[in-house]
Amino acid sequence: MSRNNIVVLGGGSGGIAAAAELGRRVGRDHNVILIDRNPFHVYMPAFLMVMTGQRTARDITRDLSRLARFDVRVIQSNIHGIDISDDVVHLEGQKLPFDYLVMSLGLQTHPEAIPGFRESAQHPWELDGALRSHDALMHFAGGRIVVGLPPGPYRCPPAPFEMLYSIDALLRKRGLRDLSEIHYFAPTPRPTGDPTSVPVWLNDHAERRGVQTHYGFTIQEIDPDARLVKSAEGAELPYDLLFVVPPHRPAQVLLERGLAGPNGVKVDPYTLTTECGNVWSIGDANDFPGSKAGVVAHQQADLVAQNIAVRVTGQGEEDRFKLHTT
Repeated sequence: MSRNNIVVLGGGSGGIAAAAELGRRVGRDHNVILIDRNPFHVYMPAFLMVMTGQRTARDITRDLSRLARFDVRVIQSNIHGIDISDDVVHLEGQKLPFDYLVMSLGLQTHPEAIPGFRESAQHPWELDGALRSHDALMHFAGGRIVVGLPPGPYRCPPAPFEMLYSIDALLRKRGLRDLSEIHYFAPTPRPTGDPTSVPVWLNDHAERRGVQTHYGFTIQEIDPDARLVKSAEGAELPYDLLFVVPPHRPAQVLLERGLAGPNGVKVDPYTLTTECGNVWSIGDANDFPGSKAGVVAHQQADLVAQNIAVRVTGQGEEDRFKLHTT
């Protein structure tokens, strides 16, 4: 039996789950290869715990070489191109052919898309940003903290509310809550409806903690000198310490090759296949009717790994995706 090249792009939550499961299932008889520009996996769901000092960078970082125990080969390289017509991935100094390809390249943050962001705002959506956010909170002595959302998709939709709760808890622990205000803004309308629905419950819980909410506020720019966040609707919010979720976009290599639009890679929601039958996409980079969160990426990875294993071994039946969030 000839060995297939099964290539996984990206070492985030979805990528390592897919690679490890493929390694377990077919790694002895086929080449399972994971490609990432970094030698380490960083567990993104713990960034808020780094922000509050409950975890360190070392706590949430693991060497991708550990995947070797699952018969997975790791290549550290930037990805310069994906040619799905010729079944080739272009890396630094080499072309890697594939028989099956799993793209798990996530979303990339672009704080520069908001004028004034880099000079004035913090965010824990990357590890270095989480570390800077922790320093900013540790030096905060009271005043107005503003937390806000950009327009468009971003990783982990509930995380901004988790950030509000975490900041509130940290201020109480440091004895600063009575000396501080916490404000939250979002471009969306105020959530309404069933009080047990997720959006309504999250908002109500924040307001019970004393968070002041500002909906219909679409951030347009930040004025670092005046310490003001300005909205497209003409409103302004002053701040002493500012946290804004940075705008997100799919990886540039996906956009350049026409594999993704502004909302991500189009996939069949039941199989995660792209327009090519031997190419799948999982995780945050997908234009998919589900949350951009690690739990979703992991479930997608399990399905794709199973279906690829069925194809290469000829054993079993392919399954369809059923999202479980409880």
